[in-house]
Amino acid sequence: MKIRNFALSFAVGVVALTGAGSAAVIDLGFSLDRSSSVGSIDYNSARTALSQALGSIPTSGDNQYRIAVTSFAGGSTTIVAPTIVSDATLAGIQSDVANAPYSGGGTNIAGAISNLFGLFQSSADGLGATTLLNITTDGGSSVTASKSVATAARTAGLDGLSFEAVGPGPRLESLRQIAGLGTVGDEDNGVIVDLAAGDTIPDATATGFVVSVSDFDAYAGAIGTKINQVVDDTGGEVDNPTPGPSVVPLPAGLPLILTGLVALLGLGRFRRPA
Repeated sequence: MKIRNFALSFAVGVVALTGAGSAAVIDLGFSLDRSSSVGSIDYNSARTALSQALGSIPTSGDNQYRIAVTSFAGGSTTIVAPTIVSDATLAGIQSDVANAPYSGGGTNIAGAISNLFGLFQSSADGLGATTLLNITTDGGSSVTASKSVATAARTAGLDGLSFEAVGPGPRLESLRQIAGLGTVGDEDNGVIVDLAAGDTIPDATATGFVVSVSDFDAYAGAIGTKINQVVDDTGGEVDNPTPGPSVVPLPAGLPLILTGLVALLGLGRFRRPA
């Protein structure tokens, strides 16, 4: 009888352990520069590249990924409001990004950061467990304003800020400082990453960074590499969804546990004294 009671208690504990916590929501925000200096051809190339790269974000797993996408010039336009990535929503997200219109205009990076972060902050569920913003630009704007906005967003709960600086126009040093302020509150934290030179993407939750990209033809590879690394750093599985042979994950390992419990219950029954 004691064996049976122990087995039942253990089963309840296992069920509670595997079902007690809900999936963590990871916010990934993207903003594309649609200013006049970018031009419609390069903007269309960037939106296509981002749309395709978003396809590597997991639609299931221990975490849920919530995506928001905007474009910016003098002002900011919402392309995709914060949306959980799933089998039902991914194609629509990619289509909206691939067809986002171009306008031309100035380059307001401070506004892009503020508006993108505000989408997550003002959503019904508020900020996710982790909130990361990614800004793509070919230029620069008011450094003072951008630093102020990045610092304010960090104080309000932003976990990471990074940039793709495309072409020769962006002010890499200024963007590096802005990224550092938005990630840990220290402009010296930011780093400049050159993938073509063999640099690797740092953990976006710990280090602000700027990926230096030669042109919009190279942007596709850069944004794809970046998204894959961010997903990996936040607990998602992009490249290797199958665990090694020595690992029995939960809840996948739950049937093995329950099988053992059934055997244990049976053993208790057969050992019961007459």
